[in-house]
Amino acid sequence: MPESAPAFEDVNERAKEDWKRDTSPFDRVRSVMRTAYEPMSAATVAENALTSEQTARKHLRSLVEHGYVAETASPDSTGTLYQRSTDSLALEQARRILDETDTETLSTRVLEMREELREFGDRFGANSPDDAVRSQSNIDTETLLEWRTTRRNLAFAEVALALSAVENPTGAAEKV
Repeated sequence: MPESAPAFEDVNERAKEDWKRDTSPFDRVRSVMRTAYEPMSAATVAENALTSEQTARKHLRSLVEHGYVAETASPDSTGTLYQRSTDSLALEQARRILDETDTETLSTRVLEMREELREFGDRFGANSPDDAVRSQSNIDTETLLEWRTTRRNLAFAEVALALSAVENPTGAAEKV
């Protein structure tokens, strides 16, 4: 008679056990916050990070002090919520851009995006997509999204250029 197959193991539970064993509570809290798109309570962070609420609060305070996480008031005013800070998001995106693009190409793309934004402004007689919406109802959703996306991408690219200037203050040619 053949041996019975081993009991099916819950893959998600196994992954959680491995994550908990292989990482520190601080790293798990930071990981949870890195992927959080909405503000979260310390209790929710603790649950997702597989740690106690007290430990999560301790690490969240540290992340707030270092500018990685921002505190915000709960809508019902019963507690503090935590969310990824916009500064850390911008720096992470800038770092990613610099890892994928040389500064000369990035500088060229910044100029192109500035020109695209000027053209949007001229076309709709507005300084921003929000101004265009307020003054003109005939701007289509796709164009509005493209304008907003270009503005956001330009902001990230400019942060990346500023970061590259800090990293290379002499302006010496980059190694390729």
